[in-house]
Amino acid sequence: MPAIINAQSEASSLWVSVAVAARRLGIAPATLRTWDRRYGLGPSQREGGSHRRYSVVDLARLDYMAALIRSGSSPAQAAATALSRTFTPEECAPIASRPATVIGGGAALGRVGGGNVVATPGGDRRVRGLAKSASAIDQTACASIISESLHDIGVIPTWEELLMPVLKSIGEMWELRECGIEVEHVLSTAVQVELSAFSFKTATQASRGTVLLGALAGDDHQLPLWAVGAALAEQGIRFVHLGGGLPLESLSDVISRIGPSGVFLWSQLQGSADADRLDGLPSLRPNPRIVIGGPGWRNAPPRGVHVADSLGGAVALMSEIIAD
Repeated sequence: MPAIINAQSEASSLWVSVAVAARRLGIAPATLRTWDRRYGLGPSQREGGSHRRYSVVDLARLDYMAALIRSGSSPAQAAATALSRTFTPEECAPIASRPATVIGGGAALGRVGGGNVVATPGGDRRVRGLAKSASAIDQTACASIISESLHDIGVIPTWEELLMPVLKSIGEMWELRECGIEVEHVLSTAVQVELSAFSFKTATQASRGTVLLGALAGDDHQLPLWAVGAALAEQGIRFVHLGGGLPLESLSDVISRIGPSGVFLWSQLQGSADADRLDGLPSLRPNPRIVIGGPGWRNAPPRGVHVADSLGGAVALMSEIIAD
């Protein structure tokens, strides 16, 4: 049985300030202070005055709360769930070694006409236009901007330079003010529709290999899967989108039936997917390349399983094996 870490039994001497915690988590310091004040998810070490230090367990708990919020939970629900959990050393290790992220001022938030407005300081014309359209609940305009970008600059630049900045800003608005979920839903639907439309239109010309895309049981996040599918189709690689909440047994069955060139599996929620279980996937000749991505994987992947740290990395790994 794995050892359990809690706030009373420290497994690491790592203690960091709110500023360092914010950089490591990619969350604004103001958000961390709000979560401490409202929900009790603060630093374990509190000294006199303003000296407060976060442990590695504190960081893992906050990271888990942020993942739950991104998945659609309210901050209050996410906080209650995070506080009720214990964290193993294996779950805490990645956050302890994660490099710090440079954080700007976060999403600037405003209100226009009583609505939730997402501001994106430093964003280009498309980024500003997409944020404005999503804030105005104009799904048609969102779809038009996304479609234009996909055809003008391609899938990976659209994902990294347009979609991710706006989605991140909306997520920060939700974390800070507990509002804007309707904005996220409007944009997420437009993103999925346009990525899938681009994928299937482009896939008619795809002729190389076949890659299975899915998220295992317990995780229904599909936007990254659609992004990978669109990028593969753009490279002339066929894909089969199996969706989220996929039982491992069903994935094994599909692998045995069609003998894919590769398999890409996404996990968003921290600790929601066990990489060890991938060792049970069927063996074929030749074996498909297994690639995993996302922050939700726990335990080291089995030998032969590759880890992608970006959309471009996932596509490159698949293109490499199919080219071979």
